[in-house]
Amino acid sequence: MKELIAKGNNNWVKTIGVYIIIILALLRFLIYPLHATLKDRRAIFADQQETYLLKSRLLQQARQTRDSGDVKDQDKVRSTLYPRDVRFSDIQEEMLTSITKCAEKNGLNVLGFEMPEVAGSEKISEVPVVIRLSGNAESFVKLLKGFQENKKTLQVKIMDISVSGEAMTFLVTVNAFRMEV
Repeated sequence: MKELIAKGNNNWVKTIGVYIIIILALLRFLIYPLHATLKDRRAIFADQQETYLLKSRLLQQARQTRDSGDVKDQDKVRSTLYPRDVRFSDIQEEMLTSITKCAEKNGLNVLGFEMPEVAGSEKISEVPVVIRLSGNAESFVKLLKGFQENKKTLQVKIMDISVSGEAMTFLVTVNAFRMEV
């Protein structure tokens, strides 16, 4: 090695440098996409974890009321969930109607809606509705407070707010729950 340096032959430095650059470039194109995928999967996992916690809390409340023997509380918990014999499309239609009425009452305009597939499970199924609204922030906050006053349990799962000038557009995914047991 000392002889190569003494003779001024630096081709080996160039060759090793090129290999190092190629390895770093490959790492860059392999690691960064994997990092983005990992970030997306973490977000999906967080959503699933939140849903699981909500479902387990509802089931725990149902068990507590069943174990305490208090029929009124058990009926109260069951009344906040849709019964098993109600069709998913009927639940989505009822949710959409109540959300639309509440939104229009609060001065929001309904721009559109979607009724995605239902996430079913053994005990509790999630019934989603996606609705796009436009209006001001105060009206939207009133709408969210109206969700709390609803007789059925509703969960705002995803909320996206975009602002353009004076107007605000809200994209909200709301879930209701249906007992499967």
